[in-house]
Amino acid sequence: MYYYVIITFPSGGCSEITSDAAEVVVEPGITVDFPRAVEIICEGGSASAMNVTYTGGTGTPSYQWYENTTNSNSGGTIISGATSASYTPPVYTATGLYYYYVEVSLDGNGCGAVNSDVYEVEVVADPVIDTQALFTQELCQGSTPVDFEIVTSGGVGMTYTYQWYENTTNSNTGGTIIPGETTAIYTPPTTTIGIMYYYVEVSQIASGCSVVSDTSE
Repeated sequence: MYYYVIITFPSGGCSEITSDAAEVVVEPGITVDFPRAVEIICEGGSASAMNVTYTGGTGTPSYQWYENTTNSNSGGTIISGATSASYTPPVYTATGLYYYYVEVSLDGNGCGAVNSDVYEVEVVADPVIDTQALFTQELCQGSTPVDFEIVTSGGVGMTYTYQWYENTTNSNTGGTIIPGETTAIYTPPTTTIGIMYYYVEVSQIASGCSVVSDTSE
Protein backbone atom coordinates (compact mmCIF):
# COMPACT_ATOMS: atom_id res chain seq x y z
CA MET A 1 0.00 0.00 0.00
CA TYR A 2 1.03 3.63 -0.60
CA TYR A 3 0.25 6.57 1.67
CA TYR A 4 0.57 10.33 1.36
CA VAL A 5 -0.65 13.34 3.31
CA ILE A 6 -2.20 16.63 2.09
CA ILE A 7 -1.51 19.70 4.22
CA THR A 8 -3.89 22.65 3.87
CA PHE A 9 -3.71 26.11 5.42
CA PRO A 10 -6.97 27.75 6.60
CA SER A 11 -5.84 31.31 5.89
CA GLY A 12 -3.18 33.40 4.18
CA GLY A 13 -3.83 32.16 0.65
CA CYS A 14 -1.23 29.39 0.86
CA SER A 15 -1.67 26.46 -1.52
CA GLU A 16 -2.04 22.98 -0.10
CA ILE A 17 1.02 20.77 0.01
CA THR A 18 1.05 17.07 -0.92
CA SER A 19 3.75 14.80 0.43
CA ASP A 20 5.55 12.16 -1.52
CA ALA A 21 4.08 8.67 -1.33
CA ALA A 22 5.27 6.32 1.41
CA GLU A 23 5.29 2.61 0.58
CA VAL A 24 4.41 -0.12 3.09
CA VAL A 25 5.04 -3.70 2.01
CA VAL A 26 3.33 -6.35 4.16
CA GLU A 27 4.62 -9.86 3.47
CA PRO A 28 2.86 -13.09 4.45
CA GLY A 29 4.05 -14.62 7.70
CA ILE A 30 6.68 -17.36 7.73
CA THR A 31 5.51 -20.78 6.61
CA VAL A 32 7.98 -23.60 7.23
CA ASP A 33 7.75 -26.47 4.76
CA PHE A 34 6.95 -29.97 5.96
CA PRO A 35 9.90 -32.09 7.12
CA ARG A 36 10.95 -35.30 5.45
CA ALA A 37 9.35 -38.63 6.31
CA VAL A 38 10.53 -40.65 9.30
CA GLU A 39 14.01 -42.07 8.66
CA ILE A 40 14.76 -45.56 9.99
CA ILE A 41 18.37 -46.60 10.52
CA CYS A 42 20.29 -49.09 12.64
CA GLU A 43 22.28 -48.61 15.81
CA GLY A 44 25.70 -47.25 14.92
CA GLY A 45 24.36 -45.57 11.80
CA SER A 46 24.02 -41.92 10.82
CA ALA A 47 20.87 -40.09 9.80
CA SER A 48 20.94 -38.05 6.63
CA ALA A 49 20.96 -34.26 6.82
CA MET A 50 17.75 -32.56 7.90
CA ASN A 51 17.08 -29.54 5.71
CA VAL A 52 14.51 -26.84 6.40
CA THR A 53 12.99 -24.43 3.88
CA TYR A 54 10.43 -21.69 4.39
CA THR A 55 8.32 -19.20 2.50
CA GLY A 56 7.01 -15.77 3.41
CA GLY A 57 8.33 -13.23 5.88
CA THR A 58 11.01 -10.68 5.23
CA GLY A 59 14.55 -10.12 6.38
CA THR A 60 17.57 -12.29 7.06
CA PRO A 61 16.80 -15.73 8.51
CA SER A 62 18.36 -17.36 11.55
CA TYR A 63 17.97 -20.94 12.68
CA GLN A 64 18.15 -22.90 15.94
CA TRP A 65 17.73 -26.66 16.07
CA TYR A 66 16.30 -28.52 19.07
CA GLU A 67 16.13 -32.16 20.10
CA ASN A 68 13.26 -33.61 22.06
CA THR A 69 12.30 -36.78 23.89
CA THR A 70 8.69 -36.58 22.68
CA ASN A 71 7.05 -36.03 19.31
CA SER A 72 6.55 -32.31 19.89
CA ASN A 73 7.95 -29.13 18.35
CA SER A 74 8.12 -27.31 21.66
CA GLY A 75 9.90 -27.82 24.96
CA GLY A 76 12.99 -29.33 23.38
CA THR A 77 16.64 -28.86 24.27
CA ILE A 78 18.82 -26.50 22.24
CA ILE A 79 21.46 -28.26 20.14
CA SER A 80 24.60 -26.20 20.59
CA GLY A 81 26.05 -24.93 17.33
CA ALA A 82 23.12 -26.16 15.20
CA THR A 83 22.26 -22.77 13.70
CA SER A 84 22.03 -23.35 9.95
CA ALA A 85 19.25 -24.47 7.62
CA SER A 86 20.66 -28.01 7.71
CA TYR A 87 21.44 -30.30 10.64
CA THR A 88 23.01 -33.76 10.66
CA PRO A 89 22.75 -35.66 13.97
CA PRO A 90 25.79 -37.55 15.27
CA VAL A 91 26.16 -41.34 15.06
CA TYR A 92 23.51 -43.11 17.14
CA THR A 93 24.77 -45.45 19.84
CA ALA A 94 21.41 -46.60 21.20
CA THR A 95 18.10 -47.73 19.75
CA GLY A 96 14.99 -45.61 20.18
CA LEU A 97 13.01 -42.71 18.73
CA TYR A 98 14.71 -39.34 18.32
CA TYR A 99 12.88 -36.09 17.58
CA TYR A 100 14.15 -32.77 16.21
CA TYR A 101 12.70 -29.44 15.15
CA VAL A 102 14.06 -26.07 14.10
CA GLU A 103 13.06 -22.53 15.02
CA VAL A 104 13.19 -20.16 12.03
CA SER A 105 13.40 -16.44 12.75
CA LEU A 106 13.54 -13.42 10.41
CA ASP A 107 14.84 -10.01 11.42
CA GLY A 108 12.16 -8.16 9.45
CA ASN A 109 9.82 -5.92 11.45
CA GLY A 110 7.05 -7.97 13.04
CA CYS A 111 8.29 -11.34 11.77
CA GLY A 112 8.07 -13.65 14.74
CA ALA A 113 9.82 -17.01 15.11
CA VAL A 114 8.13 -20.14 13.76
CA ASN A 115 8.91 -23.75 14.70
CA SER A 116 8.99 -26.48 12.09
CA ASP A 117 7.12 -29.73 12.42
CA VAL A 118 9.03 -32.62 13.96
CA TYR A 119 11.80 -34.50 12.17
CA GLU A 120 11.84 -38.09 13.45
CA VAL A 121 14.60 -40.69 13.38
CA GLU A 122 13.93 -44.27 14.46
CA VAL A 123 16.98 -46.29 15.43
CA VAL A 124 16.54 -50.07 15.48
CA ALA A 125 18.85 -52.93 16.37
CA ASP A 126 21.22 -54.31 13.75
CA PRO A 127 20.16 -57.41 11.83
CA VAL A 128 21.05 -60.71 13.50
CA ILE A 129 22.13 -64.07 12.15
CA ASP A 130 19.62 -66.55 13.56
CA THR A 131 21.30 -69.59 12.04
CA GLN A 132 25.07 -69.63 11.61
CA ALA A 133 26.77 -71.65 8.91
CA LEU A 134 28.22 -75.08 9.72
CA PHE A 135 31.03 -74.49 12.19
CA THR A 136 33.53 -76.99 10.78
CA GLN A 137 33.82 -79.81 8.27
CA GLU A 138 36.72 -82.04 7.33
CA LEU A 139 36.83 -83.31 3.77
CA CYS A 140 39.04 -85.17 1.36
CA GLN A 141 40.47 -83.23 -1.56
CA GLY A 142 38.00 -83.01 -4.43
CA SER A 143 35.01 -84.26 -2.43
CA THR A 144 31.61 -82.54 -2.20
CA PRO A 145 31.33 -80.15 0.75
CA VAL A 146 28.27 -79.18 2.74
CA ASP A 147 27.10 -75.70 1.79
CA PHE A 148 27.61 -72.90 4.25
CA GLU A 149 24.20 -71.26 4.76
CA ILE A 150 22.96 -68.57 7.13
CA VAL A 151 19.52 -67.26 8.10
CA THR A 152 19.17 -63.56 8.92
CA SER A 153 16.43 -61.41 10.44
CA GLY A 154 15.92 -57.95 11.92
CA GLY A 155 17.28 -54.61 10.91
CA VAL A 156 15.24 -52.41 8.55
CA GLY A 157 12.97 -54.44 6.27
CA MET A 158 13.66 -57.89 4.90
CA THR A 159 16.12 -57.15 2.08
CA TYR A 160 19.72 -58.17 2.78
CA THR A 161 22.97 -58.01 0.83
CA TYR A 162 25.60 -60.72 1.35
CA GLN A 163 29.34 -60.84 0.76
CA TRP A 164 31.43 -63.90 1.60
CA TYR A 165 35.09 -63.75 2.61
CA GLU A 166 37.86 -66.29 3.00
CA ASN A 167 40.62 -66.07 5.55
CA THR A 168 43.77 -67.96 6.45
CA THR A 169 43.19 -67.41 10.18
CA ASN A 170 40.20 -68.15 12.38
CA SER A 171 38.90 -64.58 12.32
CA ASN A 172 35.84 -62.88 10.84
CA THR A 173 37.81 -59.72 10.04
CA GLY A 174 40.58 -59.01 7.56
CA GLY A 175 39.55 -61.67 5.08
CA THR A 176 39.63 -61.54 1.30
CA ILE A 177 36.45 -60.93 -0.69
CA ILE A 178 35.27 -63.93 -2.70
CA PRO A 179 34.07 -62.40 -5.99
CA GLY A 180 30.50 -63.21 -6.98
CA GLU A 181 29.57 -64.87 -3.69
CA THR A 182 26.69 -62.60 -2.71
CA THR A 183 23.91 -64.89 -1.48
CA ALA A 184 23.09 -66.50 1.86
CA ILE A 185 24.61 -69.79 0.67
CA TYR A 186 28.25 -70.49 -0.20
CA THR A 187 29.82 -73.74 -1.42
CA PRO A 188 33.48 -73.86 -0.33
CA PRO A 189 36.02 -75.35 -2.74
CA THR A 190 37.88 -78.56 -1.91
CA THR A 191 40.53 -78.47 -4.60
CA THR A 192 43.37 -77.32 -2.37
CA ILE A 193 44.69 -79.14 0.69
CA GLY A 194 44.85 -77.09 3.88
CA ILE A 195 42.69 -75.22 6.36
CA MET A 196 40.59 -72.24 5.25
CA TYR A 197 38.07 -70.11 7.13
CA TYR A 198 34.99 -68.42 5.72
CA TYR A 199 32.53 -65.80 6.92
CA VAL A 200 29.86 -63.56 5.45
CA GLU A 201 28.98 -59.91 5.97
CA VAL A 202 25.26 -59.12 5.81
CA SER A 203 24.21 -55.54 5.19
CA GLN A 204 21.17 -53.42 4.33
CA ILE A 205 20.73 -50.13 2.55
CA ALA A 206 19.76 -48.31 5.77
CA SER A 207 22.70 -46.68 7.55
CA GLY A 208 24.53 -48.82 10.11
CA CYS A 209 22.60 -52.02 9.32
CA SER A 210 25.14 -54.83 9.10
CA VAL A 211 26.28 -57.99 10.87
CA VAL A 212 29.16 -60.41 10.35
CA SER A 213 28.79 -64.16 10.80
CA ASP A 214 31.01 -66.45 12.82
CA THR A 215 33.79 -68.22 10.95
CA SER A 216 33.26 -71.60 9.33
CA GLU A 217 36.29 -73.91 9.05
